[in-house]
Amino acid sequence: MNTRQWRLVRLLNRGEHFSARMLAEECKVSIRTIQRDMTVLEANGYPIYSEPGIAGGYRMLPHRNMPPLVLTNEETIVLFMLLEWVGQIPDFPFGTIRQEVAERYANELPKMTEQQIVKWKDRFRFQAVDTPPSPQNPALLDLLESGRMGNILYETTKGRRMIVVDPIGLSFEHNRWYFYGRTDRGFRQFRVDRVLGVSLHELPATDLTFSDLEKNMTHVPMTTVKLELTSLGERMLEGILPLRRDRTWQIPIRELTFLGRQLMRLGPEVRVIEPQDLREQLIRQAEKMIAVQQSDKPFGQN
Repeated sequence: MNTRQWRLVRLLNRGEHFSARMLAEECKVSIRTIQRDMTVLEANGYPIYSEPGIAGGYRMLPHRNMPPLVLTNEETIVLFMLLEWVGQIPDFPFGTIRQEVAERYANELPKMTEQQIVKWKDRFRFQAVDTPPSPQNPALLDLLESGRMGNILYETTKGRRMIVVDPIGLSFEHNRWYFYGRTDRGFRQFRVDRVLGVSLHELPATDLTFSDLEKNMTHVPMTTVKLELTSLGERMLEGILPLRRDRTWQIPIRELTFLGRQLMRLGPEVRVIEPQDLREQLIRQAEKMIAVQQSDKPFGQN
């Protein structure tokens, strides 16, 4: 397929009706050339409907699952591997379909390409992530599609709370699902495994996006976190912070307590250089852990 034929596909994908003359003028070619192009596109599997007559023309059939894709072998294999990776993410919002889509995709490929994928599949491994169950993901997805604000029953460190949220979206980060939204206390993130229930609020949502969240973050107080890490610590840190050569990050101050708890999992593989507050937090947590291990009292009692 040439550049002009790809342009025709993009035009028809708008869902509009185009006469051969309109397409010819758009592409600056003859009507006969457009007719030949349509024959090529139909031969390549594009669901193009042609209407004969003076008022006739071309349009792409509606209700198709997806447009046909023309991929190289390498692109085909990369797409399969991406689908396989998605299949490893626990509690994906669209349910068990994540476990089927890679297999269904592979079954539609030519036999030779499918055999190549089987060969490469044994050369790749996606390590299972340690993610708490997030059974409310489908309910949160329904909330995002509803155009309404939501009532979220949330398990906080101080007990259960019902929170009214103007939804933004779901984010999979640090091996956990998070739900972002705006509350009466500003923009907040919620661990989805702590969401106990979701219901619709009577007020309409304001169609917030992650771009709105990022703009708001420019006004959030930040602090510099600098770490020293062993080689093992670098590998363990990947699930907590993105790796940086200078081992320096800008972190919202309100996230330091949570970050400290995460860094404790690295044990002696990490040392906090700054801020001092974070270093002291880790020391206090380590002292508490030592006290618990040395105590003979029934567990959970001071």
